[in-house]
Amino acid sequence: MLYQGITGLAWWQSLLVVLGMTHVTIVAVTVYLHRFSAHRALELHPGVQHFFRFWLWLSTGMSTRSWTAIHRKHHAFCETVDDPHSPVVLGLGKVMREGAELYRAADTSETRDKFGKGTPDDFMERRVYRHTGLGIALMFALDLLLFGVAGISVWAIQMGGSRSSPPA
Repeated sequence: MLYQGITGLAWWQSLLVVLGMTHVTIVAVTVYLHRFSAHRALELHPGVQHFFRFWLWLSTGMSTRSWTAIHRKHHAFCETVDDPHSPVVLGLGKVMREGAELYRAADTSETRDKFGKGTPDDFMERRVYRHTGLGIALMFALDLLLFGVAGISVWAIQMGGSRSSPPA
């Protein structure tokens, strides 16, 4: 039954896998991007760091440097008009509905240069992870392969989660 993908999972098993994958994305944003990269509040093994970078490239298309720089700018200008995602200035509804769009709009070379210091600048960042659409497209293909037709819904759930507001 190829329409179920190569896993052949029942719908409820696929749902459990999707919940697990969504949780990995949440952990990657919270632990890797927020606590490790933006605030340097903990240390992570290089292998763990790269796993999170790769996973975030697939599941959100966001680069470590961009996310970190924008989050640091948020703290530098918290709740002012220069804050890239202030719920006080922009309204909580807008930040919750358009969090990823606000990050993309704030992602400028000036912001990355000023606030993105200490983030990865290796071959993978410069040659692979900069192609954000490629990561997202690869995740779509993997979801179709793994889950068959239901992979379209799996991918939509993953992309919907990445559109929500990043942690403040």
